Amino acid sequence: MLPPKLPMPLREETLEDQVSLALNEGIDIEGCHFYGEDVPDLAGETLEFSGCHFEKCAFHSRQPQRLIFVDCVLEKCDVSGMRFEKSTFQRVSFRQCRMTGAQFAQSPLMNTRFEGCLLDLSGFSEIKAQHVLFSECVMKECSIFAFKWQDWTLRSCVLKNAEIHETSLQGLNVTSCDIAGITVELPAVRGMIVTQEQAVGLSALLGLTIQG
Repeated sequence: MLPPKLPMPLREETLEDQVSLALNEGIDIEGCHFYGEDVPDLAGETLEFSGCHFEKCAFHSRQPQRLIFVDCVLEKCDVSGMRFEKSTFQRVSFRQCRMTGAQFAQSPLMNTRFEGCLLDLSGFSEIKAQHVLFSECVMKECSIFAFKWQDWTLRSCVLKNAEIHETSLQGLNVTSCDIAGITVELPAVRGMIVTQEQAVGLSALLGLTIQG
C-alpha cells in the first residue's frame, strides 16, 4: 500500500482563501497545511486537493460533494455526516477522524487508510477499492454495499451489527475484529477467514442451532 506523498515544506494557508482562489481560477489546491478550520460548503463544485494536510478541520456539508484527494492526510478531522459522491481518494490517510454517518458513494478508494477512526453508521456503496486498510476503527452499524475490492485489510475493528451486501468476502481476514451481529448474505461469507468463536456466531446464517 502506497502512503501519501506530502511535499515539504507545506504552505500554511487558510481554507476559505484557497477554495475561493481554486474555484475562481479553476486550479487545484496543492501543498497546503490547514489547521482548525471549517471546510466551506462545496455542493455542486468539483475540487481537487493534492499533497495537503488537514489537521483538526471540520467538514460540515450534508449536500453531496464531489471532491478529489490525492496524497492527502486528514488528521483528527470531523467528517461526520459528509456525503462523498463520485469523489476520488488516491493515497489518502484518515487518522483518528470522527466520521459518524459519513457516506461514500461511487467513490474509488485507492491506497487509502482509515486509522483509529470513528465510523459508526457510515456507508460505503458501489465502491471500487484497491489497497484499503481499516485499522482500529469503530464501525458499528456501518453499511457496506457492492464493495468491489482488491487487497482489503480489517485490523482490530469493531463491526458490531454492520450490514454487508452484494460484497464478496472471499479471503477477507476478520479474526482480529468484533463482528457480533453482522448481517451478510450466505454466499458472501464463503472463504472469509474467521476464528472458531466467530464461526459459531455466523452459524445462524446457516440456520444451525449449536448445542453443548
